[in-house]
Amino acid sequence: MPIIAVVGSKGSGKTSTVEVLVRELTKKGYKVATVKHIPEENFTIDTEGKDTWRHAKAGAKMIISVAPREIAVIHKVETAKLSLENILQFCEEDIDIVILEGFRNLVGADPKIFKIVTIKSPSEAVDASKNFKNIIAFSGAAASELNKEEIGIPVIDALNEPERLVELVEEKIKEIGKISGEDFTLYVDGNKVSLNPFVRKLMKSVIIAMTSNLKGVDVSRNDRVVVKIKKWGCS
Repeated sequence: MPIIAVVGSKGSGKTSTVEVLVRELTKKGYKVATVKHIPEENFTIDTEGKDTWRHAKAGAKMIISVAPREIAVIHKVETAKLSLENILQFCEEDIDIVILEGFRNLVGADPKIFKIVTIKSPSEAVDASKNFKNIIAFSGAAASELNKEEIGIPVIDALNEPERLVELVEEKIKEIGKISGEDFTLYVDGNKVSLNPFVRKLMKSVIIAMTSNLKGVDVSRNDRVVVKIKKWGCS
């Protein structure tokens, strides 16, 4: 699954950049998921006094609220040690791209994740170049102050050049597709299991064969298969 991380200091324009990416990619027909890192220690998405809050206070570890136009799932778990794969297991399989906002400590040194860095000053760009791997663009409040020739990385004003930013992201999505090429993937408790080509092909063939015999199910051997196994009793 292609992942783009938008990272930068507070107030540098991360959320605005994410908004632009989501809006423009959605216009092009992509199904987009976003994941936002919230560093405040006692933050909760719930509202004190509401029924769902009362459920959690009573001890519920998972609270699901169903409204006419949305479903919200709240997991009461410690998140400090979660890996990126643990977090992404909550994304639906039909998502085309995931956009992260924040998570600089989790993704900063990961060369597999493309990063758009938003900055408030040229010095932040210098620091980011030292600490982050695979930066594909700089944006944000001070992007116009950067010397494009010296920095050697595209500088794009997300608010005024949304098409240019999305074109760059689309190029990277296509690169990921060419590199990946896997048509069968197995996850156990959110962790991807390495499989040799023979086992991967065998498991996919078995699952496709079994599934194709189910009433009302239309699958072919060309379809991509993703299997997720959740260990019983794990939080």
